[in-house]
Amino acid sequence: MDRKRLRPVDLAREHGLSAQAVRNYEEQGILPAAERTQSGYRVYTPLHAQALRAFIALIPAHGHQTAAEIMRAVTADDIDTALTVLDESHAQLLQDRRTIAAVEKALRDLVSPEPQAPPQREEMFIGRLARQLGIVPATLRKWEKAGLIILATDI
Repeated sequence: MDRKRLRPVDLAREHGLSAQAVRNYEEQGILPAAERTQSGYRVYTPLHAQALRAFIALIPAHGHQTAAEIMRAVTADDIDTALTVLDESHAQLLQDRRTIAAVEKALRDLVSPEPQAPPQREEMFIGRLARQLGIVPATLRKWEKAGLIILATDI
């Protein structure tokens, strides 16, 4: 293995991070422990750079916390735990995709494709709509707050 010596700033620059963030990731077990010079400075290697790239790549798909959990397990050479966490995250992503698909279908079903007469505005309370969509009312409120939906009272 190439024993090229890298400083925290060398790893940080590639990802637009601070050198302190790299040191924090090492302290949190996300990156393997670095060797130290006689003066106490950290010395990173291409292995550390590869681990940081893997961590950064995991974040968009699995979130910071799960990515950190996976990398801590890998750093501790606990591959079974890393794979279990990855499997659980994939299962959650699949469940989320299925929920989104069900909500999209329910929303399509609520809209008549060819109105026979001018559409009549029907009042529907949020609880009833949530039941029809198979979700809890709090989810609709969260979507409203995020700007994903606009309730009739807002139109």
